[in-house]
Order: sequence, then C-alpha cells, then structure tokens
Amino acid sequence: MFRHTIGRTAVIVATGLVFTGMTTHSVTVADPGCAPVGTVGTPEVTVDESTAGLETLAPAAADLPTQVYFRTTAESFNRRWAFATRDGHVYVKESAAHGGWRTVELPGCLAGRVVGVSADDDEVMAIDRDGRFFTMDHALSAPRDWNWSSRYGTPLWTGPGNNLPPGTLAWSWSVLSPTEDHVWRDTAGNDHPVGGAKVSHVFALTHGGQRIQYIDPWLPVDHSYEMSTPYGGRFQAVALSTAASTSLIVNRFGDFYTRLYDFDISGADKVFFRYAYDDQRGLPEAPDMLAERVDSRYAAIQLPAPEWAQQPKVPGEITDRISIHKTGPGSSARELRVEGRDGGRNGFWTKQLTDEAWTFVPTDQPLVGTPLDNPPTNRSLDTLAAPSPYDYQGVSPRGWSAQVREFDVAATPTPLRIELNDGSGVDLILHTVDGLRQTPQRPGITSQPRHFDGTIELSPELLASLDAQSEAVRDFVRNVLGGNRFTDTAVVVTDTGFHIARLDLTLNRS
Repeated sequence: MFRHTIGRTAVIVATGLVFTGMTTHSVTVADPGCAPVGTVGTPEVTVDESTAGLETLAPAAADLPTQVYFRTTAESFNRRWAFATRDGHVYVKESAAHGGWRTVELPGCLAGRVVGVSADDDEVMAIDRDGRFFTMDHALSAPRDWNWSSRYGTPLWTGPGNNLPPGTLAWSWSVLSPTEDHVWRDTAGNDHPVGGAKVSHVFALTHGGQRIQYIDPWLPVDHSYEMSTPYGGRFQAVALSTAASTSLIVNRFGDFYTRLYDFDISGADKVFFRYAYDDQRGLPEAPDMLAERVDSRYAAIQLPAPEWAQQPKVPGEITDRISIHKTGPGSSARELRVEGRDGGRNGFWTKQLTDEAWTFVPTDQPLVGTPLDNPPTNRSLDTLAAPSPYDYQGVSPRGWSAQVREFDVAATPTPLRIELNDGSGVDLILHTVDGLRQTPQRPGITSQPRHFDGTIELSPELLASLDAQSEAVRDFVRNVLGGNRFTDTAVVVTDTGFHIARLDLTLNRS
C-alpha cells in the first residue's frame, strides 16, 4: 500500500512511536528485546554504500554456500547482500563475494528461533518458529544501519505484529520501491511512479497451493487479502517466489506463470490513486503522483490489474526451487531462475521476464529442490482444483432475475446474467476489487459481510446495437445503468447473500 511520506511520519509520531533513540511510549513490554520498534516504514535516510559494521559481526560457524543463486526462505539476496538462515540464526555476506559469511545480530527473542528469511530491496523479513514476522530495515545500507522491528499492521505499520497464514506452503517478501524500481507499467502500457514510499508485502502460497494470500504491513492484522492464481483461482502451484510485486509460480508439471500485482496495483487504494476501466491507452503519463491522482488529462491506472502471463517451458530437468529478483528500474526488469540440470551438470535455468527462451547456467552445486515432471506440453489444466462453490441468484424489486456463479473473492471479473421480464437477457461483467479496510476481516467468504468496490461492464457490442434490442433491454441499459459501459457499484458478499447496490439487488446463495 502506498503512503505519503509526510503524512505517514506525522501519524507515526502522533501514535507515540519515537524512532530517534528507538524508544516507544505506546506499548509497555516486560522485555523490550521481544518487541523491537526499529525504523521500517519511516522515511528513508541516505544509504551508506560502505560495509561499515560488517567487521564487527562474528564470523559464521555454519556450513554455508560460497554463492547464493536463489531467493528462497533458506537463502536470499538483494542488490548488495546475501542472507541465509541455519539453526535459528541469520548470516550475511556481500552478494558478489565468494564466502566471507558473518553472523547477523538479532533481537533477543529472535536469536536462535529463525526458520525463514527473505530479502528484497532494502528490507529483510525473518520468520520465527511461531510464524511471526520480524522486519530488518536498511538492508541496502551498511550493516551498522540495520535494525529490526516486530511492528506490523494498522495503524500505519505500528500494529502489534502478524504471522504467516495457517497451512503456508511457501512464502516470499516483496518490496516495490521508488528508489530501486522507480515505476511500474499497467496493461495500457503506461508507466506509473511507485510513489514516495515502498509497497511491501508477504506473499504466502496456501490452501494446497491454490490460493495466494498477501499481508501488507499497513493493513489490518489479518489474512484476508488474496491474489488469485491462474484459471480463476483454480491453478494449483507447488512453489512461489515474489520480488518487487512480481510473483513467479509453478505447478507439478513445470508450467510457469508470472504476475505483477499488489494492493496498490489491484485497484484497492483509491485514497492515493486514480483508477479507470475506460481505455487509458494514448493518454499522457503524469509527471508525478499528485498530477496522476487529481488531473484527468493524464492516464489513470488501467483496470483490471495485470493478469497472469504464462512463461515458456524450460527445455530440461528442473526442481521446485524457483526464484525471481529485480535487475533494475521498471516492472519488466526481473530475472527468473529455476534449479535444474543440463548436459549432466547441476545449475539453474534463467531468463529475463519478457525473454522467449531459457538459458542454462552451471553451478555444480547439489540440487536442493524436489524434482518436477516437466513435459514439453502445457499441463496446467491437469492440476485445476474444483471451481468456487459460491453461486447466487435472486429476483429484483422490478421483477427481473439475476445470477452470479462460482464467485471467488480473489478472482475477477465474474459473469453477471440478467433475465428481464420479457424473457430477454443481458450478459454483464462484474469487476470486484477488495476494498481498503482498517479493521480485520476473516479470510474468504463467511457470515461476516465482505465489502468490494464493484464495477458493472457492458459489452461495446451491446451498446453499439442498443437501438436494435428489445424494449426491456433498452430500458435496463439506459435507466438502470445510465447507458454507460462502466458503472460503479458497492458489492457486499456473505456466505448466504450477494448484494449489488446499484441494481438494488440482493441474491441468495443457491
């Protein structure tokens, strides 16, 4: 989630968190080492490109590789540093160096308890034995600047902390930043500035590989936000890696997909961003965030958000040890890596995000991942889970009926079928975006009402032929939808009902 730096700083100070001197007046704990405050989420300081402080860290006594090639949760890296975890501890070396590992100083309650670590940009996420989040800040700076925080969640990354969702199969830390990434590109081909602060998420592969839950430190302490997997959320992945809001997944047959997606890109952050379903192609890009937000002469962020893109098959043996990392500014600057073999040698297959083919880099390191079946044909459909069981139907006060089938909180759009009084029908598209929340929401569809920002879309073909349609269709389009191709509406969903405010329509679970 994007935040204005000045406003964010003021609110953080107002909550009682004082980062100068690392003290807190808002929380009283018996052992301050178990609730580190840290600087993460505060305005960035000048990066120290030196290695100052590295020499004070104890040499590592663990068995560690000379080089780190993959961003996993056992070993990870950013532009400057490589990190690894062994036996509950975290180790670091310069990314380009061969060996030279040192032991990272950890808060007392985290030392000896780390089970996973993931680095991206200037932040490192560590997970302890209980799945709790601990974030290290200034990870592109000198080690003397590093510090840890257990803060996570509302308000404004000052919350009490969060943890991995139950049943997490794989997870990854992702940071999209103005200093490293600068911009990202929407589906209209327009570049948008990342903004004045970073977009940081934990992405977690859950529910047997069918769902991806993301946890933003600026949002409520829950696990309610999701990114759909391919094929309407039915694709079942076995591995996940995310960097700079670009996720890489693979199924057990070696079918790879990538997607650019986070809370801001999804269309959910209407406080700070302007979004549009109307075609934004050809409109000029805004010179800055303010102009983009308030000046309609400039391109808004195109919705729907970018979908999954299938990557070419790897022409050789592979495992489920996969990795993605940023290589420069812009959302296309990503490198994909997959552990495997070629010509009898171990190593990894690699490609840039938009390249059409993979190349092999031998490392001669032992293979760590689980081998995947990798036929040359696409087997994505062979691993699909059952569709969502949430179907709804009902009758409006005006007498026409409507139906929504297989609704999924993370998959959009959804077909919306309207049957009018004269027997004619209208097929609409219902776009839904999980809205901005500041209070916890249970995951999925439950008895707790879930509020979406909805948009009803009419096909351009129907609008063009409207005069030739039945009187009932013309009346519905002109008087209910205002004759517009896109009509915004609030949508509220529970496990028993589906309400579309603009249509004054409540459907019941069928």
